[in-house]
Amino acid sequence: MPVLCCCCLSATSEEREPLPVNTRQPCRNIGVFNKEGTLTMKLVNVCAVDTQFSDIANTFNKQHDDHSAMMKAAQKLKEVSGCSPTASLTACIETVQQEHGAYKVQVHMEGYSFSLIVKEKKVPDKLKQVQQQVGELSCSTKRVLARKTVLQEMIHSMLQSQTHLEERIKTANPEYLDQVRLEGNLRENIQKISLAKELSEQYDEAARSVLREMAQLAGLMLEGDPEIGTE
Repeated sequence: MPVLCCCCLSATSEEREPLPVNTRQPCRNIGVFNKEGTLTMKLVNVCAVDTQFSDIANTFNKQHDDHSAMMKAAQKLKEVSGCSPTASLTACIETVQQEHGAYKVQVHMEGYSFSLIVKEKKVPDKLKQVQQQVGELSCSTKRVLARKTVLQEMIHSMLQSQTHLEERIKTANPEYLDQVRLEGNLRENIQKISLAKELSEQYDEAARSVLREMAQLAGLMLEGDPEIGTE
């Protein structure tokens, strides 16, 4: 478990209604998301296996939404801070500290939660907006990190048992044409979760990058990778 040291859906399937996601994604998302922006799974007609795929899709979709919320909060923070969209979080917070020097603005970090602390009781509206966005950024960042470990374990288990899954499908569906169709569904699902695994790792790295920046601003050093349980 890393430490901080002071340094001065319900299951989604093609037969079910997906949850909408409006945030644009990288080109690597092609083949993972449907047109509504949701990861969906095809049925393989083995109840336990379909449930596992649905759990993966549901968890990934939640992390996808959390990542979108994290990116939106970061951009909004830059906007209300008067920084350019390409500026770092560190530069934005330092700009706020300089602009509101009389309010003794500081980044406070406790565990993996961070916030913007203001010493004075009367806080300007602009500074309140910055505080709000920092709070939203903290919450969404923690959620992204929390889902990663669970999701990676679920995906790893399915990828390691592909041959066994094929055998289960054949046993449960003795008709040859059903086997061909359902094994095709299985291969498509495996491809999707493999790509989802890569995207999940990208989301996790983005969240850890935010956490490292905020820790440094708080005068702390983040040692090791965050391991946060799901909320």
